Amino acid sequence: MMTRIQLFLAAIVTPSARQVATLQMLLLGGLYPFGFAPFNFWPLSLLSLMALVYGLIKQLEAGPTPSEDKTTSLGSGWRALLRFSTPTQQTSLFKIVFSWSIGAFAVGVSWVYVSIHNYGHANVLLALLITALFVLLLASVKAACFYLLQGLVSWFGKGRVLLIIPFVWIISELVQSKLFSGFPWLFAGYTQLDGPLSVVSTWIGVYGVGWSLLVIACLFVILGIQFFQVKSEAYWRSLILPVALISLIMPVTAWLLPLQQHQVDSKALKIALVQPNISQNDKWDRAHFSRIMDILYAQSQHHWKADLLVWPEGAIPAYRHQVKDIIVDLKQRARANQSHILLGLPVYDFATKTSYSAMIGLGGQTQEYHKQVLVPFGEYVPLGGLLRGVIEFFNLPMSSFSPATSPQKAIEFEGFTVIPAICYEITYPKIVQNLVHQADELSDKPKLIVTISNDAWFGSSFGPDQHLQMARMRALELGLPLVRATNDGISAVVDAKGKLLQRLPKNQQATLEYTLALDYYQTPYRRYGLWGIAFILLASICFLLLHRLALGREQV
Repeated sequence: MMTRIQLFLAAIVTPSARQVATLQMLLLGGLYPFGFAPFNFWPLSLLSLMALVYGLIKQLEAGPTPSEDKTTSLGSGWRALLRFSTPTQQTSLFKIVFSWSIGAFAVGVSWVYVSIHNYGHANVLLALLITALFVLLLASVKAACFYLLQGLVSWFGKGRVLLIIPFVWIISELVQSKLFSGFPWLFAGYTQLDGPLSVVSTWIGVYGVGWSLLVIACLFVILGIQFFQVKSEAYWRSLILPVALISLIMPVTAWLLPLQQHQVDSKALKIALVQPNISQNDKWDRAHFSRIMDILYAQSQHHWKADLLVWPEGAIPAYRHQVKDIIVDLKQRARANQSHILLGLPVYDFATKTSYSAMIGLGGQTQEYHKQVLVPFGEYVPLGGLLRGVIEFFNLPMSSFSPATSPQKAIEFEGFTVIPAICYEITYPKIVQNLVHQADELSDKPKLIVTISNDAWFGSSFGPDQHLQMARMRALELGLPLVRATNDGISAVVDAKGKLLQRLPKNQQATLEYTLALDYYQTPYRRYGLWGIAFILLASICFLLLHRLALGREQV
């Protein structure tokens, strides 16, 4: 009789077909992040998505579904939707997506380890454990959404998978952006920022680009099945042509009807972005306060006359009420030079005893914008009463902020409007689009997006590149120029088409000066926001329901 050790070794040496399939999905999922910055090789992401789709379709082909059986009544179809077919098939679909997602997130958000280990001061094993748990959580969210796939296919039929898989994918991204305050990272649409589908984002945003990419992945897979498998089922063929035409309508329309550029007659803005490159370990140490302020003033010395001078998130490492003299001095410099200054610093509300991460606008009237979405553990600690003090990671400096408690609005300067976004919230399309839409209703002044950040938490990982990529997508979606000032990189200037005009390298102390035209594009997404992808999802549901009702009539 073999011992447990022998059985374990035998399993490693001769893995089962299921283990091989799981490993394949892990590796293929690991290819997905290479379509994002800094790699930007989007065909690998498409290939990875096609592998996921193929795995799902082959699993769905393993058995008949009620809607393919002409003896199935409409009532039994409802029951199939509720019970999601067989638990075994459900579990297999969950495992496929779960394995693929672990590979994708393990590579794509590996920079989380840097934040936890280098700046959260967790030891290697603890940092690896927390990172692994984070990856498993993200993979579980994605897989849980695809747990619905079998039920939807059972009710609507295998031939409708061309619409069902993209539908479920976008639902999974929407859930990921909301659950536990949200983590809107590695959305498929970002891989197309410099790809052939980028123009779609101006119509239906990053979610719409992701939907289009998943439809194309499904089309390629099913066409491949049709071509290479002579005995493949006929039900795949019914939607290939109409869905192919539908998926091409948006990009073709966008290519044939390009958006009109609106040129702003007023002079371009002379902008200066300060990148002080302060070590995260020194940032909130009071012993370094004077040195940090000396650096900020020295880097701004030759740029006080710029139309807009921007300091990064948390530039001044103190609460606003603690540095009143510095704020007064900056305000006087702005007025004396007829310029405008934006800077990030925390503010404290004594009435409510609440701290906020804020962006302050100086020049004319002083204005204040509070961050609306916070970084878990970095800016607030979930279940703080239980977790604080357990390990140092749960007690980081300045991790007791609250999100904005009142409606926020754009910062209005004389001659132009700033659409503010502090660090993490630039990754939320709806937040930025809401601010732009509100500003458009108030005035027709030229606008630009200004995002400030402190990406020192990411170290030398590819987190800052991904963060910049998402900021560029906001510029493309909304047809507005964007500037980004960060503590240690990547500070950058982006035009209204999302094109990177100029940037500062990581880990360099420098000031980027650029004369930026405020020309813009009045994109459909700027006006309608998420209504575009909502319409697509609703239209998909209506199409599927109509098909189901037609199938029910045939069975009567």
